[in-house]
Amino acid sequence: MNWIWKKSLNVLNVAAGVLLAVLAVVPASAADDSLKFIHNPGGGEIVYGPISGQSTMPGAMGFILKQVHGHFSDKPQVGKFFRPKGAADSMATTFTLSPKTNGTGTISGIVIVAMPAGQKPSAAVIYDQSARFKTTAAPMMKTLNEAWKNEAWKKDSPQGGQGGPGGGKTAPARQLRTTPFPDNSGSIGLPEGWQIINGQQGTMYAQGPNNESFLIGAYIPVMDPTNPQQRSMIQMETQGGRLPLPGTYVAAPYGMQPFKLMQTLSAQMAAKSRKPAPSIEMMSVDELGSNCHYFKTHVDSHDGKGVLFAGITMCIQQPFMPGTFAVTINQVMLPENLLGQELATLQAMYASYKTNPAVIQAETQQAISNIHAIGERAKIQHEASDAAWASHQEAYYKRQDAQDRTSQAFSNYILDNSVVRYTPDDSHATMDNGTAALIMKLDPNHFEYVQTGDYLKGIDY
Repeated sequence: MNWIWKKSLNVLNVAAGVLLAVLAVVPASAADDSLKFIHNPGGGEIVYGPISGQSTMPGAMGFILKQVHGHFSDKPQVGKFFRPKGAADSMATTFTLSPKTNGTGTISGIVIVAMPAGQKPSAAVIYDQSARFKTTAAPMMKTLNEAWKNEAWKKDSPQGGQGGPGGGKTAPARQLRTTPFPDNSGSIGLPEGWQIINGQQGTMYAQGPNNESFLIGAYIPVMDPTNPQQRSMIQMETQGGRLPLPGTYVAAPYGMQPFKLMQTLSAQMAAKSRKPAPSIEMMSVDELGSNCHYFKTHVDSHDGKGVLFAGITMCIQQPFMPGTFAVTINQVMLPENLLGQELATLQAMYASYKTNPAVIQAETQQAISNIHAIGERAKIQHEASDAAWASHQEAYYKRQDAQDRTSQAFSNYILDNSVVRYTPDDSHATMDNGTAALIMKLDPNHFEYVQTGDYLKGIDY
C-alpha cells in the first residue's frame, strides 16, 4: 500500500462524508450537464459534475477514469475501491499516474462517484503533483464541498424540499448585491436591508430587517465527555463554576441522537454568550445521508423576537482525534409568515455564497502559528514557574539544613561533645570534649575542631 492510499483514505473518510451527503441531494436537473473545473490556489485541480450516459456507479467510475486517462495520456493506477463510511450510494478510489503530455512528474488524486436512488450519477476528481498532494488534498475537498453545496441548494422547489427553509408558493428572488466578508475570506449576495454581522474563515452570519438571519459554514469542534482524556480536560476547565469549556469548543457524546445533539450544542453556545438556552421544537426531519440531517423547527431564543421558523442543516463529522469530533451547520431563521415571500431570495443568497480558499488557508496558518506562539509562551511560563519552584525548594532545603546543623550543634553542647576533623583526609568524628582536647594537644598539626557551618550531612548530623 503506497503513501497516497494511506493519506487519501483518511481524507476521504473525514471529508468525503459531507461531500457525498451533498451529492446525494443534488438532482440531475439542478446542475449543468457538463463537468466543472476549479483551480486550487494552493496547487491542484478540481473537476466535478453529473455523468451523462451512465446508469450504474461502476459504469460512471469507469467513465470518469477514462476521462482522467485521456486528459493525461496515461492510464491511472488505481487503489482499492471502497464505499466511504455512511455512504452506501457512493464509491471512491485513489489513483496515481505519470502524465505523457507534460513534465509535471507523478500525479496523485481521488475519484468519488455517487448515485442516489432515482438519479443519474455524479462524480468528483481532485488531483495534484504527488509530492504536494498530501497537503493540498484536504483544502481541495473543502473547496469541492462548497461548490457542491451551491448545487444542493437548488434542489428546493417552490413547495419546499430537503435542503430548503420552508414551503408554499414563493415570490421571485430579490436583487442581491455581492458583499465580501470583513476578512475577505468569502462573499455572499445580500438583498436590500440585510447586513453581515460576522464573517471570517469562510463562515458568515447575516441579519435581515424583519428578524431574518442566515448562518452558513459554521464549524463547531465538540469534545466527547465519555472519552477519559477529554473528560479530565472538561473537569479541569470547568472548575470554580466556569462556563463549560473556553473558546469554541462544546461537549457532547459522539453518537448522540442528532436532534438532541443540536439542542445540546445550542444550549452550550448560548451559555457561552451569557444567554438563555433556546427552545427548539422539531417540525420535521430529513436524512440527507452521511450523517447529515435537515431539520425544520420552531425556535424561541428568548430574545424578544418570539417563535421563528428555522431551517437547519447539520452534518456530524467523524472523530478527527480521540474524543473529539465536529459538526457543521447552515441555518436560516425568519418569521414563519415570511416563508413564501423570502424562500426564493434565501435560495439565491445561498447560491451566491463563495469562499476565498487562499485567504482561509492563510488565516488557518495564522491560527496555527498563534497556537504555536501560545504553546511557546506556555512553555516559557512553565519553565519560569519551574525555576521559581526550584528556587523556592532550594531556599527551603537550605533553611532546613541550617536548622539541622544548629540542632546538632546544640545537641553536642548539651552532651559535652565536639566534632573533630583529621586534616590529611578530611575525615570527621564526634567525640566528648575531653578526648577532643587531648587529641588537639598531642597533634595540633593534624587535628582541628569543626565549626557548625562545616558539618557534613550524614556524618556530623
